[in-house]
Amino acid sequence: MLKNIVVLCMTIVSAKALRPYDEPWHRRWFPHGPGEQDSNQAISDTKNLYDAHHGIAMGVVDSSCDDGKLNLQMDWFNNVENYTCFENRSLFLPQATVHPIHSVEHIPQEYSAPHKCMNESIEYDEIIPTFGTHRPLWAVYGEYTFLPRQRWLHNLEHGAVVMLYHPCANMNEINILRKIVKNCLYRHVITPYNLLTPTRPLALVTWGHRLEMSKVAPDVVVGFIRKHGLRGPEKTHRNGQYDLMIREQAQVISDMDDQTLCPRFSENGIEMK
Repeated sequence: MLKNIVVLCMTIVSAKALRPYDEPWHRRWFPHGPGEQDSNQAISDTKNLYDAHHGIAMGVVDSSCDDGKLNLQMDWFNNVENYTCFENRSLFLPQATVHPIHSVEHIPQEYSAPHKCMNESIEYDEIIPTFGTHRPLWAVYGEYTFLPRQRWLHNLEHGAVVMLYHPCANMNEINILRKIVKNCLYRHVITPYNLLTPTRPLALVTWGHRLEMSKVAPDVVVGFIRKHGLRGPEKTHRNGQYDLMIREQAQVISDMDDQTLCPRFSENGIEMK
């Protein structure tokens, strides 16, 4: 009897040792293997956010799509490199012999920029995009410690002027450009942008236009803003909803509609007292 019990136990142990699900699995897992990141997009209830013009309605704060708080790592990882100088500042000194470059991108009149929720990444072909897919919530107007381009592109669509500067750019030149922009119009955004080159570490961006500079030429800057500011396809002065890392909100200059651009500056860019 004892012998039979021992044999039975050995048989059970042997059978357990040979169970197929105890052996290493070399085939495909579904939906993903243990420890692997799930690459499937989360299902979000965006049916109530549908907009025939952009796909997703603009300016609607919704946690299933974009509330300005969740999944912000899709646009940036809160890296200090985005707004801190870690390079040799002497490489970014202003050079009077380096002239500004004005680039123009043709945007079809029928073009409508899509809106994407925060479960989808947005990439751009241009280092300094002047139009394209962006987030449903746009930025509160003003100056930021850092603002991702997926936000300020939406502001461009509303006619804003965006000032970009490399964190290593000359501080005096930054201040000159900042003062002009802040006193030209309410609809402005100012943010560091470490993708600018050492040769031209300053830039102004409007819908379809960008101006890259080594040294600020006030007449060129004022002329650019007057000619290309407020040219976005959507004419609204309505303020944005995204304000993470904002340093100072924009002030009204002429009126909320910015009917007079750069009212405090002469044609040659000199500030009038």
